[in-house]
Amino acid sequence: MKIFFYGGTFDPPHNGHKLIVDYCLNKCDKIVLVPNRKSPHKKLVPFASEKHRKQMLNILFNNKKIEICNFEFESFSENYTYLTIKHLKKKYENFDLTMIIGYDQLLNLKKWKKIDFILNNVRIICFNRKLSKNKFLDKTLFNNIEFVEDFKMMVSSSTIRQNLKNKSFENITSMLNSKIIKYIKENNLYA
Repeated sequence: MKIFFYGGTFDPPHNGHKLIVDYCLNKCDKIVLVPNRKSPHKKLVPFASEKHRKQMLNILFNNKKIEICNFEFESFSENYTYLTIKHLKKKYENFDLTMIIGYDQLLNLKKWKKIDFILNNVRIICFNRKLSKNKFLDKTLFNNIEFVEDFKMMVSSSTIRQNLKNKSFENITSMLNSKIIKYIKENNLYA
């Protein structure tokens, strides 16, 4: 059986995340969403609390094939992908694991902690709007990576958050699900 997992801050979860998950649903038996407390590669902490981000994920992804994993939320140490992989491999012993990432993460993959462990234990599916195998990438990483080259959703979490802060909801209707916008308004998030 195949399990895909998709980590991130999901701050907030948007239509780009939804399109990626929808694309992957046909390729696997289950998708595990792994929201993190704080990415070790980012200086900023998420704007919305873990509780609100998890609730928004539940709103956006109402499907029996999708599970939200609390592993990184419940970890009090720095969250690294290799630890999440170890957790998932223990929980789903005889499953084939594939990690979903964006091209921006691929460019930094060599900097990830225990990258050799990651590459030896999961397959990778990489989404990008402007994909090119260029000089910035180590070509040896490509053996284990499937590229999705025709992904056309232009969504920026920082743009969404800025518009939410300014209460410019009309600017983000194409980027955020209406139920997520309603939830954000009701809970006064990102204000």
